[in-house]
Amino acid sequence: MKLLKLIILLLFTKISLSFAGHHEENSYMMQALQNTGQHNILISAIKVSGLQQLFNQESKVPRTLYAPNDDAFKKLPKALKDELFEKNNTKALRKLLLNHVFAGTHSEENVKPSGTLTVNLDGKILKIYQDEDLYVKDMVITEQDINVQNGIIHSIECVMFVQPSVEDKRLDLETRNKYSITSCCMRTDLEVQMFLSDVI
Repeated sequence: MKLLKLIILLLFTKISLSFAGHHEENSYMMQALQNTGQHNILISAIKVSGLQQLFNQESKVPRTLYAPNDDAFKKLPKALKDELFEKNNTKALRKLLLNHVFAGTHSEENVKPSGTLTVNLDGKILKIYQDEDLYVKDMVITEQDINVQNGIIHSIECVMFVQPSVEDKRLDLETRNKYSITSCCMRTDLEVQMFLSDVI
């Protein structure tokens, strides 16, 4: 675990140096999310979780946020909505949010056709691809980039569940064997149970 954290730190440092001076907009993630008018639940979740520092102007290290919109949160299974917003399980909420934030800035210009290796802030290593469907492979860019001072935001209609591919029943056997980690939309009670079982 210490080695993984060191790798993540080194990756963030390298990305930060290469990203300096490459800002396209004069705003930050929290401000940009507020401006969309479609991410009120996500903003509330960030504040409740205590992770504001990852998304405000004090955070200078670039990252990519796959931002579930309000409709995405409304589609969550009741069991998870109750766990997050009724029981106020902040550990689960933090883990959920960290699974949506990735090191570096992933845009249409820099994601390779063969896939780009990345790591989320929960420590899971995935490849991301450009495609039209968020379900397939490891991670897929689906929305137009929102460029901000400390990264890029992709608005998505999905709350993602990052899991070992062997446990993702939506995938065929060939895909499970090819990709070690999968991201899909969290839609079933079984996925909720699997997600919560990994919350420490």
